[in-house]
Amino acid sequence: MGITIQAGRVRFKERLFAAPTPLPDAFSIHLDLIRFSAALAVFVAHLSSFPITRGSVWPALGQYGDAAVTLFFVLSGYVISYTTSFREREAKSYVISRISRLYSVVLIALPLTFLLDSLGLALNPSFYQNQKILWKPESLAGYLSSLFFVNEYQVFAFGGISPGTNGPYWSLSFEASYYLIAGILLFCRKRFAIPASLIVLALAGRTIAALLPLWALGFTLQRLRIPPLRPGLWQLAFWASALLVVFSPRIDAFIPHLGERLFLPWGRGAFNRDITSDYFVALSFAAHLVSARALLAGGCRPLVRLETPIRWLGSLTFPLYLFHYPALCLFAAICPWSESSLARLAFLAALSGALVIALAPACDALKNAIRMHLPSASLRIRSYLARAAR
Repeated sequence: MGITIQAGRVRFKERLFAAPTPLPDAFSIHLDLIRFSAALAVFVAHLSSFPITRGSVWPALGQYGDAAVTLFFVLSGYVISYTTSFREREAKSYVISRISRLYSVVLIALPLTFLLDSLGLALNPSFYQNQKILWKPESLAGYLSSLFFVNEYQVFAFGGISPGTNGPYWSLSFEASYYLIAGILLFCRKRFAIPASLIVLALAGRTIAALLPLWALGFTLQRLRIPPLRPGLWQLAFWASALLVVFSPRIDAFIPHLGERLFLPWGRGAFNRDITSDYFVALSFAAHLVSARALLAGGCRPLVRLETPIRWLGSLTFPLYLFHYPALCLFAAICPWSESSLARLAFLAALSGALVIALAPACDALKNAIRMHLPSASLRIRSYLARAAR
């Protein structure tokens, strides 16, 4: 009887989940384009907000900041599912890749934020008195908690904290938690993994726990077996799901909001997260990912021809996300034009973009250095601890 049940489970799993296969080139390029577009949406949302600018950006373009972060969560789970199926099949390679991915940008973003904020406070302190710019005074706790990605952990009762003006940093606490939980569940024994994951969620708090299913949705989607459908149906699903994401800010007005009943604090202001909107965007984007992979499996010449510039834009995603707001704050503080001026808009966009482009190669170099030296450094630390324990 037990053997029959086990065989049935295996057959069900085989029908539901596909064997790991490489991502089609066109689909991989499409994912890079989505990643950069999401980071750009966050940038535009902040660029269009007062007192950075006022009225010089079409208001509709500034409404995608929250939706873009939701896309990041789903896409992150999808990519981690893929990499752990191929390249990161052992705990050691997974840990090295996750640490190098996060800290290659964080170790530049934190000192950069402090430098830009210090310069801005010296040049125009009154601008930084606006709470939207510097929500709370700069503090060592803000930087240290961010360095270890516990800035959003409700167990510490920070009540909304960030490294200086770097408000977008909040999502890294979520991202790092999901990396940690995925690593525990994938590479540790179940009798340890499940309790350990629940402990992490308990420490992190209800908001990180409430958005974990979005990340898990992306992870599961990558491993699902896609049913065969006619190309016309995949095209319909592709464009319909994309339109749902694009029009999500308008559709949101017609969706019942659980966020009004549930207090899910997030960000440096401990805002109330609207989980209903997050789940709507995530499900719409999930449909887009499934249809895009099926539709682009046979290739797409326009995407392949633009692979080089799209890959380059994709490499800017993380630096753009984590560097842009302190840069915008400094450049807005010293900008001679009024908030509604198009010259101010061009000035802020150009300087912030140039800073991101200039520092992105340093992030790549740091990532390679961490990957190269982290294994030997961990061996030295373990050797030192072993000698100290004798």
